[in-house]
Amino acid sequence: MRFAHFAFSALALAASAAASAQTTTYVSPAAFFANVAPGSYTEGFADPFFSGDPSASFSGGLFSYTVSAPGGLYGNGVLIGTNLPTEALTITFTGAPVTALGGNFWATNISDVFQPVPVTLTLSNGTVTTFTPASETVGSFRGFTTAVPILSLQITSTTGVYAGMDNFTVGSVVPEPGTWLLMGLGLGALLLRQSRRAASV
Repeated sequence: MRFAHFAFSALALAASAAASAQTTTYVSPAAFFANVAPGSYTEGFADPFFSGDPSASFSGGLFSYTVSAPGGLYGNGVLIGTNLPTEALTITFTGAPVTALGGNFWATNISDVFQPVPVTLTLSNGTVTTFTPASETVGSFRGFTTAVPILSLQITSTTGVYAGMDNFTVGSVVPEPGTWLLMGLGLGALLLRQSRRAASV
């Protein structure tokens, strides 16, 4: 009974530690990808087949998601964005739990010309970050890792422009060493309990 209690406590402690971890925000793609586990999926939105559709679905490996906007989507082979200005672009995750996501986020005018205006990213866990990219590539990258799965991401910008994204990556965060240690202790205790139970039978 002692071993079962220890195993449960260790696993509960590991889950608690993971749940209480803060979201980490990255402005560097290299720093972000250093914390993403193998098996992530990156989409470049090179096919504009979804233009005007209310939503479009994407998948790769274990990960999948749906991109939507109230007035439909727009794609020009470089990005996916809103078909109407001032609307939110929403990504809803439907596959394996996403604990790491990142990409290039910016806004354009009706002629697809980059606009140096603030972009706001809102995660389902309450994390909100607002920044102003200098171009489609410079300063437009943001990445996030968290121990608690992210269910959705919303991209918004200022009035009169079209929010969009490119090079969107979804995946899992590399667990911290402390979390691995606690999970290992819990698993070890469970195995020890099972072996003692088998020996007593």
